[in-house]
Amino acid sequence: MKKYPVKREFIDKNTSVYYAAESVYETVDADRAKYLQERGYIGEAEKSRGKGTEVKSTGDGAVNEPSEA
Repeated sequence: MKKYPVKREFIDKNTSVYYAAESVYETVDADRAKYLQERGYIGEAEKSRGKGTEVKSTGDGAVNEPSEA
């Protein structure tokens, strides 16, 4: 499933789910994503960090390098 940053708030007409600006829209439907991108609701798909990787926070605002889970 791909994740897209929400640029403008909207209610998905297919699911009736509200998406606030700066939230994340997830879908497997590439055509739906393209439709929303063309109308300025969502941005480009986020790059995947790959299966099994995670970013760990140190709790002080710093983020450690990705590591294998």
